[in-house]
Amino acid sequence: MSKINFDDYNFEVISVETTGSYLLTLNKNSLTFDKSIAEALGYTSHVKPLLDRENKVFAIQACKANSLKSIPFSKPESQQKGSIKMQYGAIRNLLRSLMGDKWKEEMRYQFKGDLIPDKKAMIFELEKFEELSPFIPRNTK
Repeated sequence: MSKINFDDYNFEVISVETTGSYLLTLNKNSLTFDKSIAEALGYTSHVKPLLDRENKVFAIQACKANSLKSIPFSKPESQQKGSIKMQYGAIRNLLRSLMGDKWKEEMRYQFKGDLIPDKKAMIFELEKFEELSPFIPRNTK
């Protein structure tokens, strides 16, 4: 029998719900927001996509469904099971064009977001990214 006493340790519960980073992945055909972004924005049903061209910053801001130029974002907390995928070509193409020569068609790019709680917004600096390997669909040989 072990002499280890569970109560002698100071355990904390590890959350498997979030990665600790707010990650946006820009793929060839879509944008994928990590579930932690939905959580940080309170599982808002709609967001406004925002762009600061001069500073090359992309943002999403929580808003109501009837707000001007809002787009669907998250399901309620109990129903949002994973990441959020968007296939808005206009957004994707704007982000790609602002990346300029750094964009390589076959690659994927990951951006870390910064939460601005009082604005209910998440911002992504387009100059700060990690280049990921190309997406290879399953079932291809």
